[in-house]
Amino acid sequence: MRFVITTTQSVNTISAAMEQFISETPIDYVPRRHGSLSKIAAENGADGVVVWENTGPVLYYRDEKLFFHPSMAKCRIADYRKQKQEDLMIRACCLQPGDSFLDCTLGMGADSIVAAYFTGTGRVTGLESQTLIAQIIKWGMSMYAGNMPWLDKAIKHVEVINCDHRAYLKSQASGTYEIVYFDPMFINPILHSQPISPLRHLANHDQLDREVVQIACRVARKRVVLKSRAADGEIERLGFARLTGSKHNPIAYGVIEVG
Repeated sequence: MRFVITTTQSVNTISAAMEQFISETPIDYVPRRHGSLSKIAAENGADGVVVWENTGPVLYYRDEKLFFHPSMAKCRIADYRKQKQEDLMIRACCLQPGDSFLDCTLGMGADSIVAAYFTGTGRVTGLESQTLIAQIIKWGMSMYAGNMPWLDKAIKHVEVINCDHRAYLKSQASGTYEIVYFDPMFINPILHSQPISPLRHLANHDQLDREVVQIACRVARKRVVLKSRAADGEIERLGFARLTGSKHNPIAYGVIEVG
């Protein structure tokens, strides 16, 4: 697929941040010249257009928009702060302050942000194999400016790396992270989940295999955790012990203790 990048209607110059984004992606720049996004896409044979906005890059693709927003992470952390509501991912990971956390499937970044809030000072790394997704989320995180310091701090604490998780795990020394976490695209998606709807078209849909899980067990010091739909059978197929929240929750977590 081909994508191009342009500015908003009111801007005619490329900022230093936008120039760096272009060099990292890489993606071709097209001057806006007051043209519509559909016209720009058609003239340049592009499947989608990235618009560089003040709050970060926004991808317009298939009548949908992909951009960084902390909505799910914000809600989950807020529920804990206000009501002390337990976060199931944090329980599955047994994440403690100071623990390091490797998110092998970053996506929109919500799980990494939640982990960053709970670990505090621990290293949080998010891997995303799809370059355009990785750069949009990375730059969206770096440019995010909200009015909740606890959320801003967690977002800025996540290190985003554009890399295939298999290659990254193989390159790491044993016991590099306390927690290694996987949340691959579900085999049977929850279609009403709007926050990740634009992500489905571009994300890596490859299933995990046992070799990757074994490598993750070497890299983790405490736990390897898998998030999956309860009915998909992935937890059992990959050798995890099942940890569920409630019988009405379609999401389940699988855990392998390695420490």
